Amino acid sequence: MSTAGKAASRHLSVSQVTSGYDRADVLKGVSIEVRPGAVTCILGANGAGKSTLIRTILGLNRVRSGTITFGDASLSGMPTHRIVALGIGVVPEGNRVLPRMTIEENLQVGGLLDPYPRRVADRMEAMFAVFPRLKERRAQLAGTLSGGERSMLSIARGLMTDPELVVFDEPSLGLSPLFVSEVFGIVRRLKETGLTILLVEQNVRQTLDVADHGYVLAQGRVVASGETRVLREDAELHKAYFGVHH
Repeated sequence: MSTAGKAASRHLSVSQVTSGYDRADVLKGVSIEVRPGAVTCILGANGAGKSTLIRTILGLNRVRSGTITFGDASLSGMPTHRIVALGIGVVPEGNRVLPRMTIEENLQVGGLLDPYPRRVADRMEAMFAVFPRLKERRAQLAGTLSGGERSMLSIARGLMTDPELVVFDEPSLGLSPLFVSEVFGIVRRLKETGLTILLVEQNVRQTLDVADHGYVLAQGRVVASGETRVLREDAELHKAYFGVHH
């Protein structure tokens, strides 16, 4: 699976970050490290602060204290489009697409930050090679696609920025079990290319199977972290934070 992505060489570092909405702090001193070429997962129940963490990394929420860096660049206070241009792509929650645009037009929107049309065209063909179902329907309106097809399009559009790191925000949300397995298969294949991935999910078992390192959020704090092979065996952690028995 070739995505023509950039060689992963930069750490994403979130250090003691506090962030939230209005006067309420949602994240309370959160620290995570996303290593180059690895899959790092953020797990937690609804309301744990996962989406706020992603929004803060992407510049959509202000960092109230702490630091966020990508390589040598500080992301604090940087607008979202510049963060994306640095090499951080995003696959948003809910498989969001532009419903009144075709598949091809959605992908073109994903490549708008690149000033070289030839490069955008080449990247689109690379996405069609990865997702042949999208190529077959390239002229179809995105709003008429199935849930699984919208998920593929959302992922492909996130990769159109040629990112070094991709943030997946709840990619399995609302999908049937068949398409959930397909999405995690795509994440595995992207991992094999050396792409750095930050995976935010509630699907505990499949996430721990594909990720290398994980963090568990609860009430805006990191309550556990480590290699996923260790987290996978922590039955009490599963019971306490996810309501499932290992």
